[in-house]
Amino acid sequence: MLFGVRENNIPIPDIGGRVEIKTIRRDSQSLITLFTFNRGVWHMKQNELINTYGYVDQKGRLALKNTVFYGRPISQGLALDVDESKNTIHLVDVNTKEVLATWDVYVIVGKFMTKLSRLLIVIADRKTEQDIEYFHYNEAYLLSEPSSRNFLKAFKESLIGIDIRMHLKESGSVRNRGTAFRIKEKDLIELYENRRRLI
Repeated sequence: MLFGVRENNIPIPDIGGRVEIKTIRRDSQSLITLFTFNRGVWHMKQNELINTYGYVDQKGRLALKNTVFYGRPISQGLALDVDESKNTIHLVDVNTKEVLATWDVYVIVGKFMTKLSRLLIVIADRKTEQDIEYFHYNEAYLLSEPSSRNFLKAFKESLIGIDIRMHLKESGSVRNRGTAFRIKEKDLIELYENRRRLI
């Protein structure tokens, strides 16, 4: 609240529409969503995808809800592949090598830059005393110039994962909550060319 900004999910930067703020616990292992992107990526109908690769979730629905990282195939027989010559990322069937979805890296980075072209990250150490969590904000960076090269490098180092979040409704139609690109908070710095340390 020092900047007069409350936590929000609006798709524009926090400070003057120019700089997004993120505070990070130094020891955090949690993944955050950079953005969601589905439009025009699927090579197979989504209900067919769920019927072929899905499983029954805790609510008894046929679902496909997995985070997939490059170099780490998942038990449903899906993996990610990268075509650096075309700057594309593919979701593929491990056994048949069939391409199930394709994301263009330039489109992805453009989506990322819409909200996070300039990012102020503030890192905090924390301690808990008598069930109260205290923060010591002692490191901060102003990040700018996210690049497709850095994004692809982070992706190939398994820092960024693609989170598939869909299931079949009782009617047989698909409920897709948006395919999310996710990264650990502490790894955000890797996506930027320009990194200026403030404190």
